[in-house]
Amino acid sequence: MTTIAPPRSSGPASDAQAPPARRRTDPTPYLLIAPSLLVLLGVLAYPLVKVVILSTQKWGVAQIFSASGAPSFVGADNYTELLGDSEFWSVLERTVLLTVAMVGLSMGIGFAVALLMRRVPAWCRRGMTFALVMAWSVPTFISTEIFRWMTEYNSGVVNWALGTQPHNWYTDSTQGLAVATAVVVWGAVPLIAITLYAGLLQIPAELVEAARMDGAGAWGVFRHITLPVLRSLLLMLTTLSVIWDFQVFNQIWILRNGAPSSDYYTLGIYAYVKAYAAHDYGLASAAAVLTVVALLGVMVVYLRQIAKIGELS
Repeated sequence: MTTIAPPRSSGPASDAQAPPARRRTDPTPYLLIAPSLLVLLGVLAYPLVKVVILSTQKWGVAQIFSASGAPSFVGADNYTELLGDSEFWSVLERTVLLTVAMVGLSMGIGFAVALLMRRVPAWCRRGMTFALVMAWSVPTFISTEIFRWMTEYNSGVVNWALGTQPHNWYTDSTQGLAVATAVVVWGAVPLIAITLYAGLLQIPAELVEAARMDGAGAWGVFRHITLPVLRSLLLMLTTLSVIWDFQVFNQIWILRNGAPSSDYYTLGIYAYVKAYAAHDYGLASAAAVLTVVALLGVMVVYLRQIAKIGELS
């Protein structure tokens, strides 16, 4: 019997066992994004650092019109004054409750519209998509003015439809903030609905069909297939909605004609009033910094979701 000898290696170690050669880092991508990074640092980082510095200074009318114009350093005094103000905590609580209501309604209605778009005929879906895009394209100022006209005291269409004419929706801040919530939800639903509908199209039909053959009903398919597949997208949209709605300003400010009472204040309006009505720019900057700190955790969750989606792709 003939024995076939194994091939000889040309060296002490085979090519498969040789250590891989180190790759040289190509600096071209970093050079290409460097201008954009510099612009972002100038547009975003510099103002943020400036606000942090301002929050540790005493800045008011006296400093603006003084001969030297140099503010005095007060350290954490602005933060101490802010955290000791009962109005600040009331404003923070109102902001959190409004954010929960706005985000919950936006996500719930948007998800429902996305599910409906998958069930209706193609011609109806195209009409819904067109209407959603048109609603989303309306500027905040215009949509808020429309809602203010609809809730007008004497001739508002809402009062006419409800049979409560005349009725002032803004005497009670609860009703007024409900109108502001409706404006925010109306503007947020189109993006959420269209994005979730695009996510629904990515669910394999074979997976749904297999679940139905195993005896799963509509709720079972929704719970065990739709929600798990869309979990990352839902979390990302919820996180973005929290960031946007926590900073709501325009809707309330416009509905109240630029002069909201204190029971309409959110953190954004509170900081604005402290800066431009009370002329306490150091205290207003401290409120702005605390708002950013409150949103840092939400931003971290959003960035992690973006990273996960990038890894999956």
